[in-house]
Amino acid sequence: MNMGRGLLWAGVAVVFGAGFVARPAQEPIKPWVVIVGGSTDGYLSPCGCTKPMSGGIRRRATATRASGEPDRTLVLDGGNLVAGVGRQDEIKAETVAESLRSIGVDALNLTASDARLGSSMVGSIVRLSGSRVVSASIEGVDGIRRSIVKGPFVVTGISPGSEDIVRRLGGRSLTRDAALAAFLDEAKVLDRTPILLWDGDRIGAEALAKAHPSLALIVYRSGSKVPATPFRVGETWLVTPGEKSKAIVRLEFSGGKWSQYRAVALGPEFEDDAQVGAMFKTYLSRVGEERLLEKLPRAPSAAFAGSKRCGSCHPAAYKVWKESRHADALSTLEKGGQDRDPDCVGCHVVGLELDRGFRSRSETPQLSDVGCESCHGPGAAHSAGPTKAPMPQVGAASCRSCHVPDHSPGFDYESYWKKIAH
Repeated sequence: MNMGRGLLWAGVAVVFGAGFVARPAQEPIKPWVVIVGGSTDGYLSPCGCTKPMSGGIRRRATATRASGEPDRTLVLDGGNLVAGVGRQDEIKAETVAESLRSIGVDALNLTASDARLGSSMVGSIVRLSGSRVVSASIEGVDGIRRSIVKGPFVVTGISPGSEDIVRRLGGRSLTRDAALAAFLDEAKVLDRTPILLWDGDRIGAEALAKAHPSLALIVYRSGSKVPATPFRVGETWLVTPGEKSKAIVRLEFSGGKWSQYRAVALGPEFEDDAQVGAMFKTYLSRVGEERLLEKLPRAPSAAFAGSKRCGSCHPAAYKVWKESRHADALSTLEKGGQDRDPDCVGCHVVGLELDRGFRSRSETPQLSDVGCESCHGPGAAHSAGPTKAPMPQVGAASCRSCHVPDHSPGFDYESYWKKIAH
């Protein structure tokens, strides 16, 4: 009897032991991914006239979608969708807001710069972004949320220009300290990790991190390239996407800690996202339909001659120009549908900003492309009387008005000049 009972318990032990050994190991919990972008400042797309160029809402969408699983990804935007307040800026702001909704933005900071567009346009940004606009700096403005909770995070935004925001949108402004205190109390009650979208520079972000060490992450604004590594103040990480949304930052968060910081430059290796590409195409259509190129302010000027007339006296120089990329500059924009975009056309034609300059390829064909007078200035008087109206000497300064870092990265006058020396 005792021997049977012993064999029974031995069998039970074997069964339980076998079950324990066969049980599959528990899979590790996947980290949360946090994607940080922002400071678009109206730079929706590179024009593509030189290589390599970076940035643009289409590439950003591609990079963001590839960066993590939507149900475990937090997508943040620090704001500053546009830099101006004109009609084209309004169309840009709506386009960027719509693109952010497409990529699943979770929180978009309301900045003083964007508030300058006015309450009606801010309302459009709120609607088109999917009601993702946040601010702890103000109260009582329709559509603006105090914070947004997703997963283990609670997110808000603060702008040093809160009083200016209120002047334009109404409501009531809060001091930075009062806004942060209320936000951090909320984070504590909700037992969430607090993230701040700060519409200010790194110095201000460092001060906030020192004063409020419970902040886990501060996204700040920078007019420089995205840093290769994050800044840290105690346990608080300080990150920025850099200038003009030419990069995104990817972080991982697990066990209450940040890791896997990666700055992702939005270079040509990222193909254009189809969905946001359709939005960009609509933007270009709206700009063209509203004839914004024709509405540009123009300054008085002397008459232009056109490069062909220059070539009648300067055949060698004309031949160099005709064989250069300058002579086909406008077609670069036409291929991408950007040939009616005021942001782009000025550096692809002659005298767009002048009342006797380029109007359209059909109306002023002699002023299409980057011609002799793009650098040398209006030349009709010189063509009629060369000795009576001599042309001024030009140099590197005439090139650098268009060959700026945004459109011509890596520009070097000496090496570029060799290509068109005449």
